[in-house]
Amino acid sequence: LPALSPLEYWQQSGRLETAGDIMFRLKDRNNKDFVLGVTHEEIFTSIASRQLNSYKQLPQIWYQFQTKFRDEIRPRGGLLRVREFTMKDSYSFDLTDEGLDNSYVSHRDAYKRIFKRLGLDDVVIAEANSGIMGGAGSAEFLLPTDAGEDKIVSCESCSYRANLEKATGVLDEVDDGVEAGALEKFATPSIRTIKELENFEGGTDAKRQIKTLVYKRGSDFFIILLRGDLELNLALLEETLEITGIEPAEDEEIFELMGAHAGSLGAVNLKAKVKKVVADCALKGRFNMQTGSNEDDFHLRNVSLERDIKVDQFADLHLVKDGESCGMCGGKLSVLSALEVGHIFKLGTKYYIVALQLN
Repeated sequence: LPALSPLEYWQQSGRLETAGDIMFRLKDRNNKDFVLGVTHEEIFTSIASRQLNSYKQLPQIWYQFQTKFRDEIRPRGGLLRVREFTMKDSYSFDLTDEGLDNSYVSHRDAYKRIFKRLGLDDVVIAEANSGIMGGAGSAEFLLPTDAGEDKIVSCESCSYRANLEKATGVLDEVDDGVEAGALEKFATPSIRTIKELENFEGGTDAKRQIKTLVYKRGSDFFIILLRGDLELNLALLEETLEITGIEPAEDEEIFELMGAHAGSLGAVNLKAKVKKVVADCALKGRFNMQTGSNEDDFHLRNVSLERDIKVDQFADLHLVKDGESCGMCGGKLSVLSALEVGHIFKLGTKYYIVALQLN
């Protein structure tokens, strides 16, 4: 299929906005809009809508090897994260849900046979983020290797495997005391980081701090709250908000919105006009915490999430760390380096997509 395709196909599928800045766009001499294909399901589906006219023609599986183009945020030399690459796509068109499931299993098993013949016996199947593909289900074939640019979270006790972007875990509970104390503002001159507040007299350890982040998409701003010792998982945030293309706000935007600089931010009695306040599940029910006061060089202690902060939504937002507990069995989770060698998606009830990446 052509690498160049009309923009209208993506408008019809509703995935133009999902593709975001990763899609190369251009105009021809007649000022018509075109894109370089980041993937080809729109084109395959359009062809199928004209060629498949009867249930007697189903099921069918179509595939191709074709060059793809993606304006990667962090392109790298060599074989990983390049802007132009060759991919194998495979699409099944089935009559029933059962047929779809059979096609999925057939593709999965074919992958496993391919990897076995290549001598890649250590390849594991892991839950994955769908990214621009979208859809209800996504699984990656990952090869654990020190040279990998991906991360896989693996449970030592059960079958749970997930890409770090998709993985969730269970953190140990933190003792906040018997009851919530009175909210108190205190001076923290020149304190701008979690670590500095840990070492400051009157401060507290990272697990009892609230990290306040400001992200944006277009003109909409979002407040993200995390436990001080945790890092944001951007893929889980976008999945929670059901949007893509969200990014950190600039320093000037943060000060204009919040009235303070990064390092002194907080969501207590928030007056800033934001689209949503989202907090990591690790903060649910926490009290006697410390956070910025939205005034430079001042923080608040004895903060109660339930009493002092209006949280619009709690969700799993943090990157899983080594040693967290597995949500399925309670076992220990480990984070390993891995290389993605394949991907299989479930999209609605129409078709599956398989992208085989053997670099």
